Amino acid sequence: MDPKPASGSESHLTWIVAPQDLNIHGTLFGGQLLALMDRVAAIAAMRHSRQNCVTVSIDKVDFVAPVRHGYLLDVSARIHFTARTSMEIYVDAWAEEPLSGERTHVCEAFFSFVAVDKQLRPIAIPQVALETQRDQQLNAEARKRYEERKAGHSVTRSAIRRPQ
Repeated sequence: MDPKPASGSESHLTWIVAPQDLNIHGTLFGGQLLALMDRVAAIAAMRHSRQNCVTVSIDKVDFVAPVRHGYLLDVSARIHFTARTSMEIYVDAWAEEPLSGERTHVCEAFFSFVAVDKQLRPIAIPQVALETQRDQQLNAEARKRYEERKAGHSVTRSAIRRPQ
């Protein structure tokens, strides 16, 4: 398989924040934002692999600022790391006050996806061709995380007890 350019995976979603999206503080539910981010990441994963994909993990979620009722929300995703069957995708979200046009960065996270066949078994994907300095920076950081997980050195945040 030939490598595919990172830009070919880019995906975007624009959403208007409505009353049903709000928590008791009158701001966007964090879970609603993560669901939107997961959708955009899934599209990026499918564009890159041209396979069905499943979310494996969400890492380093940073909620930076609240999103208010009526704001426009822009969510973007782009692949920056691939292994044999998995890929890591950087997703960020920006809120825009619709009348002034003022934009605020509100969230970012790293989503890991695996391409799967019809029996939901992992399948090989093309490698990503890095195009920008940012792609290279994110790739180097993702490679470290991947190698630590593979070596069993990563710290798990799971509530499930694992055999030692």
